[in-house]
Amino acid sequence: MSNATLYYTTTSCGASNFIAAHRAGILGSKLEAYQADIGSHKVLTGPKAGSDFYAINPKGNVPTIVLADGTVLNENAATLQWIADNAVTSVGAANGTSERYLLQSKLSWISSELHGTVGGLFNPTISAEVREFVVAKSYQKLQFLNDVELADGRKFFVGSGFTVADSYLYIVLSWSPYINLDLTKFPKVEAYFKSISELDFVKEAHAAMAKASPSA
Repeated sequence: MSNATLYYTTTSCGASNFIAAHRAGILGSKLEAYQADIGSHKVLTGPKAGSDFYAINPKGNVPTIVLADGTVLNENAATLQWIADNAVTSVGAANGTSERYLLQSKLSWISSELHGTVGGLFNPTISAEVREFVVAKSYQKLQFLNDVELADGRKFFVGSGFTVADSYLYIVLSWSPYINLDLTKFPKVEAYFKSISELDFVKEAHAAMAKASPSA
């Protein structure tokens, strides 16, 4: 029996948790995954389909992981590390190591600096002036990612293999076409994104999410 449940959507940052869990080899064993609609705040799939998502997570956001003891985790820096700690196939360094602290640092940067900035562009009510400001700030973050974090042309964000940081960064970058951010301005970022998107297990995870969708 699974000991935890993930609630996610197929395009939000919650999808990064599904991708990471798929790569980690824990879906259906240590972790069940069900979709939620954060617009209607309803659970879409699984045994609680149709129920009020606020009853599961009062913040109403994804990702949400409900542990066996009822503990609710719902921020990527926590949920993704839970996945890393329970992985069959490694998606992050072991706790207590320098590599793990580096992973935590990168997850925090994605969350606070990149996600926290570009996410504002999804707000349809912002003025043209505010949008121009947020776009400029977003490009500053992407320039840093291009010129510093990915300066050596690395394939993975942390270390020599795919980690939960890659699943998170990949999903945030995937929003670019929907919020009119041009990744071609940042060739190393664009190359990184393309490389991650072409990994077989990433494609498999997207296919699995699509198959699990109520409209499939």
